[in-house]
Amino acid sequence: MADLPLVSIVVPTYNRARVIKKTLASALSQTYPRIEVIVVDDGSSDDTQAVLQSISDPRVHYFVKPNGGPSAARNFGVAKATGKWIMYLDSDDELLPECAATMMDWLTRHPRAVFAIPRGDRRLELYEHGKMVKFIDDSGDTPPQFTIRDIFMRNAGFSCNGLTHLRSLADEGLRWDENLASMEDWEFMMTIGERYPDGFLYVPAVLYKYRQRFGSDNLVSQRQYSSWADAFEYIYTKHQGDHMLEGQTWYP
Repeated sequence: MADLPLVSIVVPTYNRARVIKKTLASALSQTYPRIEVIVVDDGSSDDTQAVLQSISDPRVHYFVKPNGGPSAARNFGVAKATGKWIMYLDSDDELLPECAATMMDWLTRHPRAVFAIPRGDRRLELYEHGKMVKFIDDSGDTPPQFTIRDIFMRNAGFSCNGLTHLRSLADEGLRWDENLASMEDWEFMMTIGERYPDGFLYVPAVLYKYRQRFGSDNLVSQRQYSSWADAFEYIYTKHQGDHMLEGQTWYP
């Protein structure tokens, strides 16, 4: 077991005391034997700290920092991680038990890969007065076949849950853009993909549960459409010179 590479699961969180325990349980239930869980509390004002301090598993490492947004929290977590591979998990989602083991199996069999994403069980949920009143299965938005070109062309849905990359990429200066408050996972993958277009690996196995909640305390409900437009413009302006972006149709 000592020969297996350590996987650091980075979990940024902000005011998710109500769901964070379930999220961490999914990370700690991985069948892969060598993991550490880096939880970065991005200045929560709820009971997140009390919930985290009640977890005694030595694989969990809990850090608190001033609020700076999810990208800053992920960069902070990567800096604290000691694993060869970094994996991400949002604090209101879940990894399936075989996620880390499956990702490591695929990455071992594809030694040129420097980052990889899996398929997910994706669902859009509508809440009223704290209760879910409707949901849409969005799993088909991520196809069985997926390429680095699809990421740049924004041809399908994906998230940062289960996203796995070499820890060494951070040493090369490849970091989450802290200026972005939305679509930062997409921009991060574009940044890696432009430098390593042949280093992308898609794992066509469903390995996480993703829930995008509307009408609840999720950020989707609080974000204005103008902020999405601003994010598209920011990302395009930053990456318009990328070779991989040639032929894009999503902007303007």
